[in-house]
Amino acid sequence: MSLKELAIQLNGFVQDGFTLDVLPIQKNDKGDLGVLQVTVEGFDELPIFVTATDEQILCVTNLFTNQEVSPELVNELNAMLLKLTVNVPLSSFGMIDDQYVLFGAMSVNTLVDNIAHELVTQAENSLEALEALEEFLK
Repeated sequence: MSLKELAIQLNGFVQDGFTLDVLPIQKNDKGDLGVLQVTVEGFDELPIFVTATDEQILCVTNLFTNQEVSPELVNELNAMLLKLTVNVPLSSFGMIDDQYVLFGAMSVNTLVDNIAHELVTQAENSLEALEALEEFLK
């Protein structure tokens, strides 16, 4: 499934009582859609950036930057993220440049209903992660 098809199918989709809003934000070098911004109603401050390869759909939520972490707590934060990753269903923590992120991946053959469910779950996980990690932030 192309990102264009996914955007059309997900925009306005209601999953678990939450409406998804999809905005194409970047094209790839071929002029095709490269990145979608998905906002889950009620989690507007935590957009999910969605991209796809031939085999998988990757979903990334930016949590906070390295500069937002109390310097004396960086090692403790990183240890906590490793511990929390096991407890966060279908999501993992990572870093992209200086940005801490929560990400998940699924097959491009995943049904749209399941993709929508995973996006809602990621939005919920992102908020819960921020709440759990706020003690490490300035």
